[in-house]
Amino acid sequence: MRPMLNIAVRAVRTGGNFIIQNYDIRKFIQEDREKKKFFIKTILYKTNKIISDMIYKSYPNHIILPNNQYNLLHQNKNNNTIWIINELDGKNNFIKHFPHFCVSIAIFIKHINEVSVIYDPIKNDLFTAIKGQGSQLNGYRTRCSNVNNLHSTTAAIYFPNKNIDQKLLCCKIYQQLILCGISLRYTGSTVLDLAYVAAGKIDCLFYFNLHKDHYITGMLQAQESGCLINTFKESNNSHNYCVYIISSPQFIKLITEKIKKNHT
Repeated sequence: MRPMLNIAVRAVRTGGNFIIQNYDIRKFIQEDREKKKFFIKTILYKTNKIISDMIYKSYPNHIILPNNQYNLLHQNKNNNTIWIINELDGKNNFIKHFPHFCVSIAIFIKHINEVSVIYDPIKNDLFTAIKGQGSQLNGYRTRCSNVNNLHSTTAAIYFPNKNIDQKLLCCKIYQQLILCGISLRYTGSTVLDLAYVAAGKIDCLFYFNLHKDHYITGMLQAQESGCLINTFKESNNSHNYCVYIISSPQFIKLITEKIKKNHT
């Protein structure tokens, strides 16, 4: 796995450097929506090509997919090695010139996520993970936080953009978290949230109806740092919602008990 990890690291660093060049230049007009959309689309295309070219140079027979085509992974009947690229997680942050976004890669061998690399080009932070060998930040081993109470902890959260019922449910649950003394963070980058949970910088990640293409390049980081994934299901007006809780076993036990106590 180490040779593929090295190529993945080189690829995300090169892609991240290209993003930073354009982040500093700011080639788009902030108020012009069409120019912003064209600008970000061009950045995504060029970054993906830079990363893909580096991978194919070393592994010409491997398959490369963008993260929004994660579902094609299970259609791979020949057990090819598949690289999934998320060339920019935190697009709105990038457009707004808010310095919190990342480039990431996940490598799947026989449908199993074996390698994960996340690179924050602003802070020059490199998060890596190899299945069964733990997760690291800039070469140092990371572990999720070992909190045993809900006071003075931090949780990364997500608010649905469209569904009003989901928003109301979010507000109910997040209100309980605040009353428990938990400090909430809405960062705009789910992949970096996972990396931060893995490194113990954030204690927990809450996400509603989480789609795998939102987090697939970062989940191995959390798992290899000792995190578990728990789900809390809620029915509302004939709609079913699922809250994903990603954190240490101790924190998950505490917060699940608190949520169930107030929503059952």
